[in-house]
Amino acid sequence: MYLSDYHFHTLCSSDSPATLAQQAKAAMAAGVQEICVTDHWNLLDQQGNRLPTVYDWGPSLAQWRKLRNRWPGKLELRLGVEVGNGVLDPAAVDASLDIPELDFVIGSLHSQSARAGGRGIFTVAHESAKREDCAAILDDYMDMLEELTGTKGWDVLGHVIYPLRYLPEEYGLDLRPWWDRLAEIFRSVIAQGRGIEFNTSCGTTVEQWRDVLALYRDLGGEVLTLGADAHQPKFMAAAFPQALALLEELGFRWLCVYRRRTPLFCKIDS
Repeated sequence: MYLSDYHFHTLCSSDSPATLAQQAKAAMAAGVQEICVTDHWNLLDQQGNRLPTVYDWGPSLAQWRKLRNRWPGKLELRLGVEVGNGVLDPAAVDASLDIPELDFVIGSLHSQSARAGGRGIFTVAHESAKREDCAAILDDYMDMLEELTGTKGWDVLGHVIYPLRYLPEEYGLDLRPWWDRLAEIFRSVIAQGRGIEFNTSCGTTVEQWRDVLALYRDLGGEVLTLGADAHQPKFMAAAFPQALALLEELGFRWLCVYRRRTPLFCKIDS
């Protein structure tokens, strides 16, 4: 099959030391034919402080242009971005995304809503001392997902199970209490011709996606990208064999790659 990794980071993200060349070579070693670099553009930091609402494309464009034709016939290299909490200023996000080279945008929510203080979900989750606090994080997260689906600055919703990465396991929380709301979010995504991503989180989350992916599939969702969220080369395409097996089990037929914000469907087969 035509294998793609559509979520990874380079040194253009503040939390990755990897060069694009290093990530590309790791992808080829893992049998990947197409990658899309999706460095971070967050509108809030972990403390809830506002960050620039104009994205500096200079560094990302420079490294992409240097390498985009480096491996003809071996690796297709596409340009994307991961926008964090774009709901804070949708008009500004749309303006910065208006560049001809851009193929793909992940819409992610890394922080609480401004109403809840805007602090990073990672930080707030690790500070939570009781189950009710964690449930409040998820309730706020669902509010933001609903808001995000009404904006234009994304092609797929990024890692929709994101808060579950960081909430204490002893509380046994999942998205089931918000299932009806999540279903409505997915219906909106599908009606708009957009999609979601299956994010393996460097190989640590595959089975955790089962129920969410099954819900999306049962509602008719077909636009789906696969990404490892690698910040280091060793995590490129992490747990992709397991992820593909799960997708086939759930009845998915396609993975998507993107050209100028438009999905192209690549058949999943064994």
